[in-house]
Amino acid sequence: MRYGSISLALLCLYASNSFAALEVITTSEKQTLNKIENQYDIDTLLITVNDKFSQLNKKAYDVEGLKKTIVSEQQRYDELITELPKVIRAKTGLPETYKQIEESVNLVDELTLKAKEDSKRLETEKVEILTEYEAINKKRAAKSQQLFKLKTDITNRLIADLSKSSSTLPVNINGSTECSKYQTIADCLKESKSSILSNTRNESPFLNDKSVLLSYEVIDANMNMRGDLHYKVAMNFKPSYNDKIDSMLNEELGLKSAMVTLISNVPADWYINGTKVGTGKKLFHEIPLGKHGILASYQNQDKSSVENVEGNGVFNYKFANVASSNKTSNQAKVVTAEVPKGILKPSAKPQPVVQKTKAKYTLFSDQTSIKLSDDDAKKKSSDKGYEYFMGVTPVNKKQNIEFTNEPIEK
Repeated sequence: MRYGSISLALLCLYASNSFAALEVITTSEKQTLNKIENQYDIDTLLITVNDKFSQLNKKAYDVEGLKKTIVSEQQRYDELITELPKVIRAKTGLPETYKQIEESVNLVDELTLKAKEDSKRLETEKVEILTEYEAINKKRAAKSQQLFKLKTDITNRLIADLSKSSSTLPVNINGSTECSKYQTIADCLKESKSSILSNTRNESPFLNDKSVLLSYEVIDANMNMRGDLHYKVAMNFKPSYNDKIDSMLNEELGLKSAMVTLISNVPADWYINGTKVGTGKKLFHEIPLGKHGILASYQNQDKSSVENVEGNGVFNYKFANVASSNKTSNQAKVVTAEVPKGILKPSAKPQPVVQKTKAKYTLFSDQTSIKLSDDDAKKKSSDKGYEYFMGVTPVNKKQNIEFTNEPIEK
């Protein structure tokens, strides 16, 4: 008998299954899901608060530059005071030196006052943005509660329906396979039975490898002289609630999580929904499915977008005209918002602190991001992966195809 991997592939390819009308999610339950999605829509809120957060970072960067100017002017004042005895002894240029000292003192006072006022305004804006993010998070949490409640209702309905003694799952299959032309139809069907049952159990969410077969009947079968067997089989199973149904519900209701890869051409600060998730050119972070505000910040530039995450994906934010940052030891301390206790999950390997010549306002601090190797990242990716290139202009036809996901002409 010519039966093995080839015939099994043909069985999978040409088998057409007809399942009974058992529904994982009913029409009314889908309507409830749509109602929850519309009631807790956060698109506009995320776009608005993301824009405000981006502007806040730019203003904070300007205040940092102002503080550096103050430090520089204070150094100039110290130099003038140091040189003053020499000027007095020389008795030349004394009025000009006094004028420079006076100007330096006035400038430091003026800039210090401006930095203080700007910092105060930033603190006020920070509190307002924090309040908006908290409102979004509460709305997201309320949506999750409604979705979990809906899943519980669906699960209870399915378990009750499938547990009834009258609950059965009829399956009709029209398929074909390859047999030896010297083999009888009955013998070929007998050897094919295990594969037919296995494929049927794999295709239906209501069946698994432990599902009970109630009946199995070959309705029709015919084979030509080359050994090509065409058959029609009617089966009846006892359906049950299993892991496949649970996984399907999680996906349909958006209760699963995804691993996103954040990539930039510079060591950017990354924020998701106002939460800083790390710093670097490449970062991996796990988030629930759904809509999220993603922001990458470097120096006084920001790239942000609101994305509907439906699976593992790559977000590529490219910064243009990036100036090199000069590291100094006289950096002013940046005020950050304190995180309420009990919110964070401590990281087993905290990220190293990178000194940067800029100020950033961290509304939350999420330590759950991890840096993985490329091999580890591939293991966590799924078939539903997607990639976005933000601010990247293709330079040739190949890159244009890669960025737009258009088919390659052969």
